[in-house]
Amino acid sequence: MKPVEGFPKCTSANDKFIWNREDSTNGINVPAWKQTMNEADCNYEDCPNYCKENYEGIYVKGVNKNVCYSYKILHEICFVIKYDPLKDEYAFHGGCFYDNKTYTMVPAKVGEEVNFNNVEIEIREFSDPIVQAGELTDYNYNFGHMWRFVSFVLKIVALISLGVLGYAAYEVHKIKEKFRGAPNLIGGEEGAGMPGGFAI
Repeated sequence: MKPVEGFPKCTSANDKFIWNREDSTNGINVPAWKQTMNEADCNYEDCPNYCKENYEGIYVKGVNKNVCYSYKILHEICFVIKYDPLKDEYAFHGGCFYDNKTYTMVPAKVGEEVNFNNVEIEIREFSDPIVQAGELTDYNYNFGHMWRFVSFVLKIVALISLGVLGYAAYEVHKIKEKFRGAPNLIGGEEGAGMPGGFAI
C-alpha cells in the first residue's frame, strides 16, 4: 500500500475542536449532516405541517419568529487520486462530484433514524473514464453542448471534404475530355484512347 499525498488541512484541526494527537490533520472535510433554517410563514397551528410539506423539516417556535429546521445527511464520498510515475506516488486531485466536491448529501426525512452504515466511499484514479468524463463536463455529465459543437465541426469538415472531392472529380473529368478521341501513341492505327494505352 502507498500513502496518498497532497491532502488539504482539515478545517476542524484547530484549538476549537478536540483533536487526538495521533490523528492526521490533513484529509478531506466531510460533514455527517447539515442544518438549514427557514422562516416559517404560517399560523401557529399550521406550522408543523407547513415545515414538513415545504422543507421536509421540523417546526420550532422562536421568541421573535417561527422557524423550520431541515437537514441534509451524508450520502456518498468519492475523491480522485493521480499517479505521478516520476515520483512513484499518488496525490489527492479533488472530488468526483460537481464543483469538485468530495461528497454528496440527500434530504433527511422527519422521524427517520440514520446510522451512516451504508455510506459508499469510492477512490478513483485520474485516468478512470468516469473521472475523465467528469473533467470534460465539470462533473455534471451533460454532454449536450459539447456534442453539438463537435457535430457542428464535423459537418464543416464534411462540407469542405465534399467540396475538395467535387473539385478533384471536375479536374479529372476535364483531363479525360481533353484526351478523348486523341490518336493512340502506341498500337495500331485504328486504336484510340488515352496516351500510352495499348490497342489490340
